[in-house]
Parts: sequence; C-alpha cells; structure tokens
Amino acid sequence: MKRPNRSTVTVLLSGGIDSTACIYFYLDQHFPVQPIFVNYGQPASRAEATSARAVCAFYKLRLRTIRIQGPRIPRSGEILARKLALISCALMEVGLRTNLIALGIHGGTRYFDCSRAFTKLCEQLLEGYTDGRVRIGAPFLTMDKGQIWNFCKLHRVPIHLTWSCEANSTKPCGKCLSCKDKESLVACA
Repeated sequence: MKRPNRSTVTVLLSGGIDSTACIYFYLDQHFPVQPIFVNYGQPASRAEATSARAVCAFYKLRLRTIRIQGPRIPRSGEILARKLALISCALMEVGLRTNLIALGIHGGTRYFDCSRAFTKLCEQLLEGYTDGRVRIGAPFLTMDKGQIWNFCKLHRVPIHLTWSCEANSTKPCGKCLSCKDKESLVACA
C-alpha cells in the first residue's frame, strides 16, 4: 500500500475491538485521526455509540456521528454491503479533507467485505471519485481476530471499553457471532 501523507486518517469506529485497534494503530504512527461512528439503525447502535464515545474520550479524540435511515437491518448476522455503505458515508462526510478512510476489517472470516478483493474494489471506487487522493486503510486485513486481540493486549488498547454484541444494546446476547468471538478470545487469554 502506498504510504499516505500526514493528513487526517478517518477511522470508521464501531466501538468494537477491531476499529478500536485501528484507532490505536494510526495514532501510534503519529497520524491525526478523525473517528466517525455511523448509526445505520443497527440493533446495538446505542451500546456501540457509547463505546465509540468512551474510546474517543480515552484517546482524547472528537467523535463525529453520522445517522442514516432507511435500510431494514437484521437482528444479527451478515448485513450485505454494510462496509461499503460505511465507507461511502465517511467519504460523503469528510470528502477530500482526508486521504485515508480506515476500518478494522480482518482476515479469517467468510465475509466478502473482509477480503482483499473487497478492499481492492473500494480502492478503485475511491480512485474514481477522488482521483486517487483518498485511499482505503485496512491494517489488519491479513490478521485474524485472535491476532488483533493479541495486538490489543500487547499495546494496551482499551478493549474493556468496546462493545461486541451485534444483537443488543443492553447486554451481550451470547449467541451472535460477535459475542461468540469475544467469549473465545477471553477464554484463551
């Protein structure tokens, strides 16, 4: 990946482990970071927003929030085109005031929007919209969830502030993929 200049990195912050690790990753490289939380009507939006605000307070960052309405969101499971919508929202919000839109996607999943092919297609879209001035940042694309967990532990990323349930905003359901992932990570720690 071509090294961006030191303009602001826009990080899509869900309040989860991966995007929180992404915040740390770019701050550690001394990039100015602008976190954006997108409320698209997801079932865990309140808890995710609370976690995103807590992470931003921890790192002394100002959180921008975008709210979109309209799509019907399932209670849990894959949400088709979610990351593409999030990237589009970030680009519409910050335009050319950033040169990198980053997200904490990782390998080790079957989801298309966690693949190298997805990031390559998004790069092509951003190239077309911005003449190559805005790119995609996916520093954990080749890592699996366990490796990101270890990265967070090693660098003291505040994972205690994150939210990992996709079905609820009040307490973890224990059934969704995000809850099961976190349970297995905690068990191995």
